Amino acid sequence: MRNKQPLVLGGTLVVLLGIAWLAGVFERNPSNIRVPELNLPTDEVTQITIVLPDTDLLLEKQGTQWFVREPVNMPADSVTVARILNELGDLSLTARVTSNPDRYQVYGIDSTASTVTLTWPDGFEEIVISRQGRDYTSIYVRLGEDPNVYSTDSRVTVNQDPERWRDRMVVNTDNSPVTSATVFRQGSSYEVSMIDGAWMIDDQPADSMQVANWLRRFAPLNADGFIDDLPPQILTDASYRVNLSTSLNTTVSIQAMPAESAVALTSGGSQFTYRVLESRLDQLFPNPESLLAQEE
Repeated sequence: MRNKQPLVLGGTLVVLLGIAWLAGVFERNPSNIRVPELNLPTDEVTQITIVLPDTDLLLEKQGTQWFVREPVNMPADSVTVARILNELGDLSLTARVTSNPDRYQVYGIDSTASTVTLTWPDGFEEIVISRQGRDYTSIYVRLGEDPNVYSTDSRVTVNQDPERWRDRMVVNTDNSPVTSATVFRQGSSYEVSMIDGAWMIDDQPADSMQVANWLRRFAPLNADGFIDDLPPQILTDASYRVNLSTSLNTTVSIQAMPAESAVALTSGGSQFTYRVLESRLDQLFPNPESLLAQEE
């Protein structure tokens, strides 16, 4: 029995040493390492490269607008771009936690991390960003070729869904109010028009509140995603269509058809096919009865 005690104590010591190593006890005075200051000129950034676990993104600024260049070429989601630039601009490093590549995985600086490279006219900065920090208000980062991993006092959220970086706005009639509309539904059609200050459905009075709520869905109309393997030309003769005439004497045409437990949708002249939830089909192309005034 006594012969086993040294073995048990030795095993316990090995376990404790392993736990201490994982916890960074043997790191060389991390608090004494000088932490670099981040002064990112986010207002001057003209290009953002994002390496995600499953794909790469390239964004470029043209004038005041951001565009996704890779993997597709289209306008970028301005809210998503503005958020990451604001968060990076506010980011500050608090302490070094490790410089050992073998321990990067402990802090999420591995294949699950995102690498964001900001480029401005006279410089750039590459930042490897973990998905989680020591708590929900922080992250861990590594800068360029610097082997050190640093803790932070705030978060940077890098959306790992590539679709979220793409502008999902299909149309926007906010600045050009709709004056009339023609809706086509599976072989039938009806017209919504303003006559003498009142909305009419063909020759019947409409419920002005219902019509207003319906038209508000196009100011703007944002998709839920994209269907990249379905070209918009296929929707030319789609069974659902709405033509919106606006106060600026322009016409906005939107076509849709059911596709793979969703709805494929495009707008006239668009290079992209958008995806919306099935539940939105009747919201965008309503039955005329749902817009009629109710008899008292």
